Amino acid sequence: MEIHQFVPSFAPRDAIGQHALALRDLLRELGASSEIFADEIKPGLESQARPYSRFHPLPSKNRWLIYQGSTLSPMAYKLSERREPLIVNYHNITPPHLVQNWDFGASVATSIALDQMGKLSSVAHGAIAVSKYNAGNLVELGFKDPAIASPFIPHQSVSRRLDKDTPRGALWIFVGRIFPNKAQHDLIAALAAYKKIFDKDARLILIGKRTSERYALALESYANQLMVGDSVMQSGSISDNELADYYHKADLFVSTSEHEGFCFPIVEAMRYRLPILAYASSAIPETVGDGGILLKDKSPVEFASAAWVMLNDSQIRENCYVGAEERLRQYSYQSAKKQNLTALANLIPPLNKELQR
Repeated sequence: MEIHQFVPSFAPRDAIGQHALALRDLLRELGASSEIFADEIKPGLESQARPYSRFHPLPSKNRWLIYQGSTLSPMAYKLSERREPLIVNYHNITPPHLVQNWDFGASVATSIALDQMGKLSSVAHGAIAVSKYNAGNLVELGFKDPAIASPFIPHQSVSRRLDKDTPRGALWIFVGRIFPNKAQHDLIAALAAYKKIFDKDARLILIGKRTSERYALALESYANQLMVGDSVMQSGSISDNELADYYHKADLFVSTSEHEGFCFPIVEAMRYRLPILAYASSAIPETVGDGGILLKDKSPVEFASAAWVMLNDSQIRENCYVGAEERLRQYSYQSAKKQNLTALANLIPPLNKELQR
């Protein structure tokens, strides 16, 4: 039994890459021959994946293919022509309209990626989505009855921060690439309102790679226009140790993102016992559950007021921590293992037989 995965870009500390590695190891434990193939393999990961160009040219009746879909990739077309059963594991693609005003090239790429995904619906043996929200997207793209299975999230041991009231000098953080759909400009506007109304010493750190340089520069200009330029920092890409340090020092994890297929950093924040305040868009309510405060209105004053209440009400924070513990149990390795194996067993008969032994 061969079950191979295909990842457009295999990168370190990438959520999809981490999911693929965990799934590969699990499949190997069950006796399957399993490898990861990628169009692009970032430096340092050459031992963990193989170039797609080296994949078996001839089909096999004992082979299943899993495409980890999230972006534009020539592999999508190539896999659609293979004779082996193809399973799509969908992590979401950013809607073009959220980026077209900032990066026309990126909007064209996401349009093509969505078109690729839609065409795969006619040839795929089945599909798995990492959230209910993503499953709904798959249905819109033509897939029938996609399964839902939580992604594998690395569960490294962390030393948790101590809860504290923060009346002055609050530190907000957001973790995610600098890109228009993440809507970091709304966080800057909310911080400006917060500083004016509640706490002149508050700060915001935007952690993540500057994927859109035009948008990143616009954020800097916007912060200066609102006279909070000295209180907003873009960290760029950072190490795991630096990220852990930010989680420990922060007082609040904030998100005004317009589109998330899951949002791994929210789960990271829960692990560090960091309060979470987020705009209830896309898959975020599903990921947060009762582990944070969700807002339907992210206007600056509304968001700033909610942040102030959360940072000054220990009972609200404690309720969120209790909810976060439950969410973390649902996102545990064992839970993801059960969900993913159940979904795959329904699509891969030999795997189902192996699990029944």
